[in-house]
Amino acid sequence: MLLSKIASPVLRVALMLVAVAAATPVPAAAAGTDSSAQRTRLPEPWRPWTQEEWTAPAGRYCAFPLRVQVVSQDVRVRVVDRYPDGAVRREEFAGPLVVDFVDVATGRMTRRDAGGSGAADYRPDGGWLRYTIVGPAGFGFRAGDHYPQGYYLLDGLHVITFDAAGTRRMAVAVGKQDNVCQTLAGPA
Repeated sequence: MLLSKIASPVLRVALMLVAVAAATPVPAAAAGTDSSAQRTRLPEPWRPWTQEEWTAPAGRYCAFPLRVQVVSQDVRVRVVDRYPDGAVRREEFAGPLVVDFVDVATGRMTRRDAGGSGAADYRPDGGWLRYTIVGPAGFGFRAGDHYPQGYYLLDGLHVITFDAAGTRRMAVAVGKQDNVCQTLAGPA
């Protein structure tokens, strides 16, 4: 059974966090008995988050300009962890989201449920470190990334990592990866 079929968003997020924790190496200093490494951090309250509509130029993800239009949403976000200076270390996203993916050149479109759950881990400088998805949720890979170029609807458990230069890599892919660019381009 795919994790996206689990009805309870709380259970989905819990399973996602277990997967992230299992995939996250523990630094040697944190493995000791340092009390600061063992302190409990409570998540901050959920707050509304808006998925903005956007258009990617031809060549970024697809051979054509790709537009994402929001049909309906009730997405929320909360901060789960912060760095000592207050910068966000990890955020969780959850909630229903339905979008239309549109080939701007032809007008061809497909409507999809993209309302899964996710956890974004950031570097101290604010750059992305890792994004964990319990789909369905969308994510794009560009030329030069370590995954085939395209904009994907990911359903199941997926972990995308980012190196310091921003290059993306699909580190974990359990479930479906539907390249929306191929879907909109039609039969080969």
